[in-house]
Amino acid sequence: MRTIVISVALLFCLSGTAYAQPENAEVIEVTTFVVDLRPRDPQDQVVGQLRFLGGIVLRSTDRRFGGISGLRFLPDGETLIAVSDRGNWISLRPLFEGEALVGAADARLWPMLGSDGAPLESPAFDAESLTLVGDTAFVSFERQHRIDTYHAPWGTENPRPTSYRSASAFGELENNGGIEGLTLLADGRFLAFAEAPRDDSTFDGWLMDAEGGTEGLALFAQEPYRVTDLATLPSGNVLSLERRFSPIGGVGARLRHIALDRINPSALTDGDVIAELGGGYTVDNMEGLAVREHDGRTEIFIISDDNQNPLQRTILMAFELTR
Repeated sequence: MRTIVISVALLFCLSGTAYAQPENAEVIEVTTFVVDLRPRDPQDQVVGQLRFLGGIVLRSTDRRFGGISGLRFLPDGETLIAVSDRGNWISLRPLFEGEALVGAADARLWPMLGSDGAPLESPAFDAESLTLVGDTAFVSFERQHRIDTYHAPWGTENPRPTSYRSASAFGELENNGGIEGLTLLADGRFLAFAEAPRDDSTFDGWLMDAEGGTEGLALFAQEPYRVTDLATLPSGNVLSLERRFSPIGGVGARLRHIALDRINPSALTDGDVIAELGGGYTVDNMEGLAVREHDGRTEIFIISDDNQNPLQRTILMAFELTR
């Protein structure tokens, strides 16, 4: 096990030309150590249709760090930005040695603001997913269910949000079972799914356009998995990150590939499971998903929400999609 500590001074040396950050964005020290895909078989680098590119556990003495629920790459393709369920923005740069993910640098944290310009407070601060459209971040929240937009939250101004969809667009949602997956489709519409299934067989979903139109749809559910994030592939198809937990079965996660032509309000949406992490694999409460094209590869990043619980971990894992 190799531990990497990124000091404040070293952050700027490693980060290259970083994005401008809001004045209240604070540099935080993050310690990382490398983990294997399967600790009992470190040579195993493949799970389903994914090839493992490395994993790290991230730790910080800053008590605000953690609780990460949504993940995306900024337009530079090098910087990850995340939202947390305690109403913070977090950015960092994954570090590689060759193809291998070995650490993280330039970690920063700053508060998400409400429409009044003040930091979000409970219960309004429970951010669960985000997707980017140019310089605008669309963020879904649960408990106070909504999707808000933030213009360039990684820029020099820490923006106030504007409303994209209010709770009325989504009908009845469970307090802790709101929109956990949100992604921009190739045709400019947004796709969203709720975490909690409507019944034992389907998740509620929505297709939303820029003119205010919202169509409902349903995703086939397979107990005990819950949708925790979505991301659009370069092909236009969609990945769904899903997690499970039970006292007997423990924690697990999987990725489901949903073809674009199967995303249809008039038919039940479904997809093919392309990878599953369970017993024997490094896994935690996986809630964030990001995709990028890099060096001719389609790379998949997943991150866990530690619920700011000392018994859980913030794990960032990188994979190559092999087919």
